[in-house]
Amino acid sequence: MPHTIVTMTRGDAHKIGEWVDYHAELGFDDFQIVLDGDVDGTEATLRSLEVPAVVTVHPRPEIGIYADGLTPGQYQLLRAEWQRQHAEQIAAKQIRGHDPLSWRQHQRIPEIMAPYAAGERGRGWLAFIDVDEYIVLRGYSGIRQVTQEAEAPRLRFLNFNVDTTGHDPARPVLEQHTRRWAREDLLALEDQRWANRPKSIVRYRCARLTSTVHKISTGRQQTLDPERARVHHFRIPLQVGVDIPYSVEDPVRPR
Repeated sequence: MPHTIVTMTRGDAHKIGEWVDYHAELGFDDFQIVLDGDVDGTEATLRSLEVPAVVTVHPRPEIGIYADGLTPGQYQLLRAEWQRQHAEQIAAKQIRGHDPLSWRQHQRIPEIMAPYAAGERGRGWLAFIDVDEYIVLRGYSGIRQVTQEAEAPRLRFLNFNVDTTGHDPARPVLEQHTRRWAREDLLALEDQRWANRPKSIVRYRCARLTSTVHKISTGRQQTLDPERARVHHFRIPLQVGVDIPYSVEDPVRPR
């Protein structure tokens, strides 16, 4: 049974090969990658990869507003202005997304998922994972064992940010950053959205983007034990406005 990852990328040529290679090792054999404008040769990098998987690139033209070259503070101002300009449309559900990036995801991802949801690709499982996110499995032989043991058509991975302080784009991501948030610290927060923030893998028939890209769709679902299966989020720059320590030493590739 095939296992697919769908993602949308921009400016990730320096790290996308490491990300594809890692997830192919987990057992993903189909990558559908939407290229949100090619600003750094990402398409050529993807087409040169030699991995035991099919890698399909979907180049798309630039639309809307981008954060290229902006500081986190500048982007927050841009995001707030975008939300102000589109407040009525968002409230009326005439457009989907809470910022320019998620708006583009909702513009572009449904058409990639549609053949899977319609049954044109047979039976399988599909995940939406960003290029700065890595699925981490402990106690599973690979992604196939995860889905073979599934008790629902939608599986949720809980998400843990990783400390990316001092990131060097010239070096592999996984060899640089190994400390992540602790589940206990997330559960202690008043705002439980951080503790329950998921990424999902769903059966093909459920791959209709009717919710956020984090959940893909709503319905019967199972949250996986984070001790055995989780997502590590290598966010660059670090998340602002959240005071959570990176207290757990947890390399994605155990030494």
